[in-house]
Amino acid sequence: MDIEKTKEIHRLLLAFTGLFHEKYLLRFRNDIDIQTDLKKNQRKILNLLYHESPITLTEIGKRLDIEKGSLTALIDVLMDRGLVIRSNDPKDRRKCLIYLSPQGNELVERLITYYSEKMEHSLSNYDPQEVEAFEKNLRQVVDFLKKV
Repeated sequence: MDIEKTKEIHRLLLAFTGLFHEKYLLRFRNDIDIQTDLKKNQRKILNLLYHESPITLTEIGKRLDIEKGSLTALIDVLMDRGLVIRSNDPKDRRKCLIYLSPQGNELVERLITYYSEKMEHSLSNYDPQEVEAFEKNLRQVVDFLKKV
């Protein structure tokens, strides 16, 4: 692969990230009906745990690009609120596993339902075939990035 192609992939990834935040996360987060008073990184942690639990603090930090000191403070608040559970890894006592609590799971499910309804309303303005193609292409991007 040549350098120009990799530069274009880099540009597209940055464009995607910016558009995703602008068109989806910010717009939906600003008019959210579910009052959680959680910081955005706390919501990101809960969402990650919903899809991949248990997971180590180190892995959460890598996945969400959060420094260890900040991450520990965020997890402590989530624990105090009863949304996550921290426990030692039975295979390696040096590792700490983070789980979503039942209360955290219920909150994330309410948030996902809310975002899904907002997305459904937003996407209903577009051609169904275009939306289907978008979903297919997005799945392809995610599947490819998992391999990288």
